Amino acid sequence: MKIYHIILINLLFCFQIGAQTKNKLCVAFYNQENLFDTIDTPGKIDEEFLPQGTYKWNTEKYQNKMANMSKVILAINNGNGPDFLGMCEVENEIVLKDLTKELKKNKQDYGIVWFDSPDERGIDNALLYKKNAGKLVKSNLYIIDTAGIGGDNTRGIVMAEFTLKNNIKLILLVNHWPSRREGEKESEYKRIYVAQRAKQICDSIQKKDPNVALIMMGDFNDYPNNESISKIMQAKAATTEVGAFDFYNPMNDLLAKGMGSYKHKGEWNFLDQFLLNKSLLNSNSKLQYVVNSASTFKEEWMLETEEKYKGNPKRTFGGKKYLNGYSDHLPVYLYLNIK
Repeated sequence: MKIYHIILINLLFCFQIGAQTKNKLCVAFYNQENLFDTIDTPGKIDEEFLPQGTYKWNTEKYQNKMANMSKVILAINNGNGPDFLGMCEVENEIVLKDLTKELKKNKQDYGIVWFDSPDERGIDNALLYKKNAGKLVKSNLYIIDTAGIGGDNTRGIVMAEFTLKNNIKLILLVNHWPSRREGEKESEYKRIYVAQRAKQICDSIQKKDPNVALIMMGDFNDYPNNESISKIMQAKAATTEVGAFDFYNPMNDLLAKGMGSYKHKGEWNFLDQFLLNKSLLNSNSKLQYVVNSASTFKEEWMLETEEKYKGNPKRTFGGKKYLNGYSDHLPVYLYLNIK
């Protein structure tokens, strides 16, 4: 009888592991670092990424970029690809469709949420989602008023609402806030303005549905301790500090361990972050953040091997030199558990 008991216990253990895996969702974000096609888009500053442009961006390089980005994406979530993937620096729907075709070669079928935003370079935010992970209910692009950011045209905030199994609602907002190109302090007011708009959007959503699960993600071009994140978005470092309209930022814990998604002057930090609302931290919620699951995705083959830049994310170009790499950012990811 003992042998039957052992078999039964093993079967139950396997069933439990399978059920846990089935009830987990992987959410990721990945800055694509200039995912441009080779075609000129009128009215957009995309000349550098044309065959005759600065980077001599041709079909071969474009196809290499597609293969490289899909390799990283598919490796996330234990080789299964994330269930939901927020993205920034994608030029248009063409590149997204080409990317999903590449992913489908590995039997991962993704849907697309994308809007053409007014960004001057033509780099937009987008979201890919596995079609079997949830049903897309609605999506929207929130445009940023140019008057608040010095007259610039910037990418809007992409919102996507999904219904998961058991009728659970999940709202994802994908961001790429104004860059620090003019200098961190000189450009800070722009990110503060966009943060104020983002907070208004989130507060409005949560007032309508206090139980909704909501994740803000993106390349915020600010760090977890900057005003736009810690004060305007009210993103806390501890779950116990999160109030009704606050957020929890798991990147604070990772930063304390020396991790990061972006390396600047030899120091790791997080421009790419997740902000989780209180509902995702509630033990009674049907959808919960899996504690300590947030991390960066980093494999040796994604990193520079040249001594001077060793350990940095291997990008597509180093200056004007073609490196045939991936991105200057690492992806970030976390897991959600469906009750």
